[in-house]
Amino acid sequence: MDRLCKTIMLINLALLLAMVHVGASGLGPLGLESKRLCSQCSKCDQGSKTCPPSEAYPHMTAFDDTLIAGALQSDFVNASDRGVYSVPNVVGGESAEYNAYFGWKSTSGSASGYHRFSNYMDKCSGGENYLTVNKHGKVSLQSLTSLESLAFADWKSINPPKHLNHREFRFWVSRGTGKCLTVFGGSSKKRTVGLADCKFDGANKGQLFAFRFHFHNSFCCCGHHNT
Repeated sequence: MDRLCKTIMLINLALLLAMVHVGASGLGPLGLESKRLCSQCSKCDQGSKTCPPSEAYPHMTAFDDTLIAGALQSDFVNASDRGVYSVPNVVGGESAEYNAYFGWKSTSGSASGYHRFSNYMDKCSGGENYLTVNKHGKVSLQSLTSLESLAFADWKSINPPKHLNHREFRFWVSRGTGKCLTVFGGSSKKRTVGLADCKFDGANKGQLFAFRFHFHNSFCCCGHHNT
């Protein structure tokens, strides 16, 4: 009887080790890869092998749960691309083809009530760039020194009407133009984010955005991700 119990225990242990091996070579946390990121940028924070807390760099999502991404915040947006897009919401480790990367950092002036958003992954393409708009309504990542006015980098949060005031959705209004950040229509996987007249009644749900802190297994640099 004792020999039978030992045999069963050994079989279970072998199965467990096999499952761990499969997880490490597949999409589990031990087997995640960032080939697309590493092919464009190998820079990590001062040689660190660990990522900062991802809560400090949340992801912005649209009302339809797509991801709002600038350069290298998604495999759908290259490091050299200055645009901002709505792209498929890929959580790290859930796709064999695409990965997710660290999100946005918000700085705000308590007196003004406006926020500025910088892209954590922008370190791979110059750094010190912010979510901005120009006088023509084009939304992009630009340095503050390149702007005609700092107002083009300032965004103010406005609550939606009560029936849409859930899941932390907000309108984001540009101080420089008075218009709202907006995801434009279309059926493509990569849709442009720009500006449009604000519809504070919620008529245009493409103007509602929320910040999410729950994206596990997001890469902060080549080969390193949070868990």
